[in-house]
Amino acid sequence: MSGARRQVRKTRTTRPTRRRALVGRGRVALVSVAVLALGATAFWFRPRHLPAPSLAPPRSVVPGPRVAPAPHQARPADGAVRAAPAAAGREGAAPAPAKRRGLRVAIVIDDLGDSLETAKEVLALEPAVTIAVIPFRSASAAVAAAAVAGGREVILHLPLEPARAAAMEGGQGFLRTAMEPAHMENQLERDLRAVPYIVGVNGHMGSRFTSDPRAMRTLLGALRARGLFFLDSKTSSESVAAEIAAELQVPFAERNVFLDHDQAPAAVAKALARAARVAREEGAAIAIGHPHPVTLAALAKWLPEAARQGIEVVPVSALVR
Repeated sequence: MSGARRQVRKTRTTRPTRRRALVGRGRVALVSVAVLALGATAFWFRPRHLPAPSLAPPRSVVPGPRVAPAPHQARPADGAVRAAPAAAGREGAAPAPAKRRGLRVAIVIDDLGDSLETAKEVLALEPAVTIAVIPFRSASAAVAAAAVAGGREVILHLPLEPARAAAMEGGQGFLRTAMEPAHMENQLERDLRAVPYIVGVNGHMGSRFTSDPRAMRTLLGALRARGLFFLDSKTSSESVAAEIAAELQVPFAERNVFLDHDQAPAAVAKALARAARVAREEGAAIAIGHPHPVTLAALAKWLPEAARQGIEVVPVSALVR
């Protein structure tokens, strides 16, 4: 009998313990289901309009062997422009064999980032032009996002030291020739992070900086490490960008025509005609302008006419070599 009583007591004591264990497991299961349901709801209602900002270029430019150009040497009419991003994969695979191309012109609009409304006027141009955004302006990130949403190419309009130091007053993000390499790279990183979705860089001002071999070697080496190309705006005839880009094998292009040094309508139209002439002579041309009303009005008229003349308007990355 004593054994039977012990068994009864054991059964009575273990049943509440088992009930509590089952209740605990049920609560855990209910919490798990609730967490999964909340996660699924958050995933379903997540924003879908744009990817998260990233420094990774959305396209890959594969540089080929390059040789520094001799002073005043004209570019060859065919074969000087290659390695369009569409020809290569994101992992940098070898591009497909190049096909002979027609006349190509890239139009870059600098100095964007102060106003989203102004940027929308630029984004309305057809065919699309390339957008160059200055960092640390009130609308820098918003302009870059709007450009990507509209299928436009974005580059960083990087502040570089000009000949007159006074021109930098009140500006942010400038790279200066006196900076130590580590300081320069840190500032460059901050500038890059201020403008998402970029595929390359061109200079804002920069006549002193682009003429300094040490400074340009640091900048171009940092851009190469990040997979970004450099477009030389040629604000100085003494720029060493082309030679150092060739030395470091950095994807590179340079400006042929400024559109609006003179903002008279006739002068802007003449500059666009000069860009077309360079394209006919050399196979391709790069023109840089600004979001002035006269420039945008001239482009709205010229861009459709260029297509009728057999000139293809392309993103500037398509003319990187």
